[in-house]
Amino acid sequence: MTRRRKPVLRRTLMTTIAATALLTSLLPAASDASPEKGLSAIASALTPILQQAEKDGIRMSVGIRDLSGYYGHETLLLGSREPYMPASTIKLAVVSALMKQVDRGELSLADQVRVTPEDVVGGSGSLQTESFPQDLTLERLARLMITQSDNTATNVLIDKVGMDRVQQLMDQLDLRTMHLGRKMFAAAPSPAQDNYIDAADLTELLGQIYQGSFLSVSSRNQIIAWMARQEVNTKFGAALPDAPIAHKTGENANVTHDAGYFLVPGHELAVSVLLQVTTTQDFDEAQRIGNPIVQQAARAIYSEQVKDQKASAGSPLTRAEFTSLVARELGLASAADQSSQFHDIRDDNPFAGDIAAARQAGLVRGTGEGLFNGSAPITRAEMAAIAVRAYMFIHREASASGEAPEANEGTVPSWAAGYVSQALQLGMMEPAAARRTDQPANRQDGSRFITGMWSFTR
Repeated sequence: MTRRRKPVLRRTLMTTIAATALLTSLLPAASDASPEKGLSAIASALTPILQQAEKDGIRMSVGIRDLSGYYGHETLLLGSREPYMPASTIKLAVVSALMKQVDRGELSLADQVRVTPEDVVGGSGSLQTESFPQDLTLERLARLMITQSDNTATNVLIDKVGMDRVQQLMDQLDLRTMHLGRKMFAAAPSPAQDNYIDAADLTELLGQIYQGSFLSVSSRNQIIAWMARQEVNTKFGAALPDAPIAHKTGENANVTHDAGYFLVPGHELAVSVLLQVTTTQDFDEAQRIGNPIVQQAARAIYSEQVKDQKASAGSPLTRAEFTSLVARELGLASAADQSSQFHDIRDDNPFAGDIAAARQAGLVRGTGEGLFNGSAPITRAEMAAIAVRAYMFIHREASASGEAPEANEGTVPSWAAGYVSQALQLGMMEPAAARRTDQPANRQDGSRFITGMWSFTR
């Protein structure tokens, strides 16, 4: 295992966090002004890579799910649809089951587990070098399972969470191939009791983690924060060492996989790349052949994301679009009490649920007399108010404070002065933008506000 030389900027990673839940859209697919782009350009960039892999005796699958709305919420599946040995990607199911039990109050990450010499197994991870018995917290075990792919930590967690509970969760999420039948380094008594995965299920699991469909916002964020600290850089990490990604690798025998989030602001994707090198059973040879192909696929996907981000950076945002983005970032239930809806937001409005949820949470207050005017371009002052309220929603102890920034007279509305000041302090807004808070905001402004909204130390 090699370690990444440069840490990913956590602040950028929490742009949609990440959460979920992580969620979110700077270019909602339902907007008439922002037609669905789709994933066709990414598919075109990946097709020659898959074709060459097939010629070289490599079975390859790629799954991509749009988390942002920019690509129309599409899911793209390319290559083989057959199952793979999951290697350590199955650990995403284990951590999901763990955090679901934490959400239910059945477990706490502060709980300790006695780890004995008999629990220690080889392969990835640093625990095998330590002395046992000793008591370890569930937090440390989960962190090592994800960041180092520690097999000892994984097996202890499987015992604690329950293998049947992990599988039960995968079944509840309608993951039809994903299966946990044995622990790490254990032999499967029969093929039916082995571990399996495919690109469709792995991408679906990533999407459901990110969108918080079965986890709390804090648990969703915690999983992605661990993934953002990934120390194995032989695949996505080698291809994109300084990019905002959060991922989990898997490698065993002749398979090599990576799966996670490419968190380009406003263009977030869940990505799964699975490979089986059919020309060899030697582990080292399979990694030598397969890892560069995973890296090539990662670079192709990320390159298209960055192109799209640059192309859309100056596009305007409406009040409804930004409100929807923030509501989804926070994991607010879109099926909010319709009594919280503004009079001018109809039930068939694609943002209606998110706007109602945002109003219930106190993030938006409307323009007066129960109106919202969601189709109007949002100003930087309005964006600052929503983002700072969201920040205070996340950090309950926070409060908007401070004097208004120095600005040209009249450009900072009196009602927004405290919000603009706080937005500057949090890095949500550049000083130049603070002098033009009465101007419409664009998608680049939106990305900055969301990044600052999630700013905190982990």
